[in-house]
Amino acid sequence: MSSGLVFILVLMVAFLVYFVRRMVTGRSSQTSTKDWLLYFLIAPLMIAAFLGVFFYADTKGVANETIFKWMNIFFTAVLVFGIVLKKFWQYRKRWIFWAELTVLFLAHFTVLQRLQWQEANYTWLTLVVGIPETVVVFFLISLMFEPKTGQTSKDPPR
Repeated sequence: MSSGLVFILVLMVAFLVYFVRRMVTGRSSQTSTKDWLLYFLIAPLMIAAFLGVFFYADTKGVANETIFKWMNIFFTAVLVFGIVLKKFWQYRKRWIFWAELTVLFLAHFTVLQRLQWQEANYTWLTLVVGIPETVVVFFLISLMFEPKTGQTSKDPPR
């Protein structure tokens, strides 16, 4: 197993351990039971999906560079668009929101798949590309919509 796959798997297991720890220590008061159940369902499914893709591609003779390229592109998309969806979720009923998000999502995959991958060790892609891309996507969507804010009133509390 290459170091990139090990890194991704360790990261996903670490998130699962983090959520279990928050639940056991009682720091999960702001998170509903439904959300916790979703976390425990999604984390093992993601780990299984990444392992499944890796082993399937390995049996078919697909190069490790190609496997890690698409795993990193997918993981970066989950990070970037997950953050944006969380901030702009209040606009989910507007079709223009989904149209703009779809265009940006397609642009993400189109641009990143054109990167030249010389080796399979591109675990840095999520940070180096993901953080600036999150800022750009957030800016482009905020041109049309205001992100949700903590206060509902313009007057500060007294």
